[in-house]
Amino acid sequence: MAYGYGLSASLLQMARAYTCLARAGGDVIPVTLLKHDAPMDGIRVYSPATAQEMRRLLQLAAGPGGTAPRAQTLGYSVGGKSGTAHKQEGKGYAANKYRSWFVGMAPISNPRIVVAVMVDEPSKGVYYGGAVAAPVFSQVVQQTLRLLSVPPDIEVTPQIMASKAVPAERESF
Repeated sequence: MAYGYGLSASLLQMARAYTCLARAGGDVIPVTLLKHDAPMDGIRVYSPATAQEMRRLLQLAAGPGGTAPRAQTLGYSVGGKSGTAHKQEGKGYAANKYRSWFVGMAPISNPRIVVAVMVDEPSKGVYYGGAVAAPVFSQVVQQTLRLLSVPPDIEVTPQIMASKAVPAERESF
C-alpha cells in the first residue's frame, strides 16, 4: 500500500510491485541481485490486458500534463508515479521535512527496467516527487538503457540549430 500518508511499503517493495506492471504477463518476480540468463518465473497478479492498460496510465502520469513530466527521457518512453509526503516525527508529521519519490519503468512499449528513486528531506525549497525524484529517474533510465544497448523506442529530433555568424563591424578610432 503506497498512497500519500498511508505509505507502508518500502521503496524496494514498490519497485517489486511495478515488476508485475512491467512484465507482459502481469506477473511479479522475486527480487534478486543476480543476473539470470533465462526469464524468471513469476506469480500472475494482473491479466496481460490490465498490465498493458496500467503502463498506458503510468505513461500519462509521467508525460506532459501529468505529475512528473521531468521523468521523460530522450529517446525512450517512460511511465511511473510520483509521491510526496511529510516525514513522520513522533506521533505526527514534521512541518518542513519531506520524502519525495518516483517509481517507473522504461521503455514503456516493452519495459526492460524498473527504477525507484526516493529523496529523503530534499532541500532548496523544492520537494515534490515529480520535481525532485523524477529528474534522477530520467538520468538513471537514460544511462542504464544506453549501457544495456536498448534501442530507443521513440524518435529523437535533433536539438542543434546552426546559424551563420555575422562578424561584428570593427570600430575605427
